[in-house]
Amino acid sequence: MRKLKADLTDPITLQVMWNRLIFIADQADNVLGRTAFSPIVRENHDYVTVLLDSRGRALAQCTWSIPVFISSLPAAAQNHFLPKFKPEMLDEGDVLATNDPEIGTGHLPDVTMITPIYKNGKIIAYAGSIAHLPDIGGRPLHSEASDIFEEGIRFPIVKIHKKGVPNQDVLDMIAASVRLPIEVQGDLDSMVAANNVMGRELLRFLEEYDLDEVDSLADVIHGLSERQTRAAIRNWPNGTYNSEVTLDGYFPPVVLKAAVTVEDDHIHVDYAGSSDQVLNSINCRTNYRYAHTAYALKCLLDPETPNNEGCIMPFTDSAPLGSILNPEPWTAGNSRNLIGHVIPSMIFKALETVAPQEVIGDSGGAPIWAANCVGQRGDGTQYGSVQNFHGGQGGRSDSDGLDTLSFPSNCKVTAIEMYELVVPVLIECKELIPDSGGAGKFRGGLGQRAVLRNLGATPMSVYLASERTQVPCFGVVGGQDGRIGKVLKNGAPHFPKGKISLATGDRLTLETPGGGGWGNAAERPRDLIAEDLRLGLVTPAAAADIYGYQHKEA
Repeated sequence: MRKLKADLTDPITLQVMWNRLIFIADQADNVLGRTAFSPIVRENHDYVTVLLDSRGRALAQCTWSIPVFISSLPAAAQNHFLPKFKPEMLDEGDVLATNDPEIGTGHLPDVTMITPIYKNGKIIAYAGSIAHLPDIGGRPLHSEASDIFEEGIRFPIVKIHKKGVPNQDVLDMIAASVRLPIEVQGDLDSMVAANNVMGRELLRFLEEYDLDEVDSLADVIHGLSERQTRAAIRNWPNGTYNSEVTLDGYFPPVVLKAAVTVEDDHIHVDYAGSSDQVLNSINCRTNYRYAHTAYALKCLLDPETPNNEGCIMPFTDSAPLGSILNPEPWTAGNSRNLIGHVIPSMIFKALETVAPQEVIGDSGGAPIWAANCVGQRGDGTQYGSVQNFHGGQGGRSDSDGLDTLSFPSNCKVTAIEMYELVVPVLIECKELIPDSGGAGKFRGGLGQRAVLRNLGATPMSVYLASERTQVPCFGVVGGQDGRIGKVLKNGAPHFPKGKISLATGDRLTLETPGGGGWGNAAERPRDLIAEDLRLGLVTPAAAADIYGYQHKEA
C-alpha cells in the first residue's frame, strides 16, 4: 500500500483527513441503519455514530445525527466509561454498554455503547454509538411514571461482549426484561457491528497515512474548531441576556428560565429559576440539557464546522440540583424531550437582540410528538412501535419555517406503510393545518393533522408524548405565535399526555403545533402571501385579518 504524507500543518491535507474521519463515522451510520431491527432505529434514525480519540473526546460524528448526542456520548466516555474501565481492564473485542440515564442521554431507552480500537496492542481510539431501543421494559415510553424504577430495566456499564464473544448472561437479562426481545437484541447487534466498522476503517486510515495514533490529529482538529467558535463569540457584545418560557408540563405548567452570559470568548447559560423537578417522566438530566445548550449556541455561532469536541469547549451551563433541568437521580425522565427540546428556542429568544438574523422562531417540532402504540395480537404476541409527528419549524430571517419538521431533534418519521405493518393501526389522514404557522415577515411552518384508527381485535394503548397544547410556540424579532396543538379521541378533546386506550375502531386525532413567526407581519412580501393562498397554507380570512391582504378570485 502506498503511504500518504500526514502533514497536519498543511490545510489541504488536514481537510482531506478530516473528511475521511467523518466518512468513517458515516459508514458506521449506514451499517447501523441498514441492519437495525426496530423501526425507531431503522426508519426514524434515532441513533448516532461517533469516533472518539484515546481520551474519549469526540473526533468525528456521522453527518446525519441527533443534536442531543453531540456532547452526551463523549461526556459519557470521559466521565464514566474510561474511568471505570481503564485500558488495562480491557481486551481487544470487548464492547461496553449502558442505558443509565445519568451516564448517557437522560432516559432509559437510549443505549450508549463504546468499543476500544487497538493498534499494536494499544488502545488508540474508541468507536461510540447511541441508539433508541424500541422497548426497555417498565411502563412504555411516556410521561406517567413517578420514578426511574417504573420506567424500565437499567443496567450499568457492562461488557456486552468479551474478547469478541457476546456476554450471553447480560443479553439474556435484557431480553427477559423487555416486550420486544428480538428487536432489542437485533438493534444491539447492529450497534456492535457499526462500532466494528469504525474500528476497521480507522485502522485502514492510519495505515494509509503511516500513523500509530490519532490523538495528534485530534488535537489539531479540536484546536481549530475551538478557535473558530471563540472568534465568533468575540463578535457578540458582552452581557447577560434573559428569556423565559412557559410549557404545558404534565398537570402544573412548567417554567424554564435562561440567563445567557457572553464574556469575551466564552458563553455560560444559567437555568436558575426554572421549575422544580416533577413526579412525572419529563425531568431533563444534565447531559441532555447541556447537549441542547451547546447545539443552540453552535447553530448561532458556527453552523458549518463539523461537530467535534472543540466546537463546544467555549460553552458551559448550570442548573440548580432538584430543578427540572437538573433532577435528582431517582426521578423519572423517559419523556425528557418534552422539556429539553425547548432549550434551543429559549436560547434563541434570549439572544434575539444579539443575533436577530441567526435566531429562528419557536418550533412546533420542539418537542417531537411521539405516539407509542402498544398492545397484544390475537395470537398473544406483543406489538409496540413509536411513530413521530412533527410540528412546524419557526420562521427564519430569510425564509418561512419548514412545515412538520423535527427541530431540534432531527429525527425522521416511520413511513406510514411500514408503521401499519408493525402495529394494527390505519393512519386515515395526514395533512397540513392551514393558518397554523405564526405570522411574520417570514411565517412559522405549519403543523399537521393525523388520524389513527385501531384496526386490532383488542384494545390498543397509545402512550402519547405531546406539548404546546396550552401555550403556543412564540415568535421572535416581532413575529407572532403559532397555533397550539390538539388531541382528540373520537372527535372529543382528550388529555394530551400519557396512556390513551383505543377500542377496536376508535380514532385518535393529533394536531401538532405551528411554529412561531420571524419579524413583523406587516413587512411580509405580498408575493409570499399570494403563494400561501394559492397553496392553501393560509386562508383568505387570515390573509385579510393578519396581513391586510385582500384575496382576488381569478
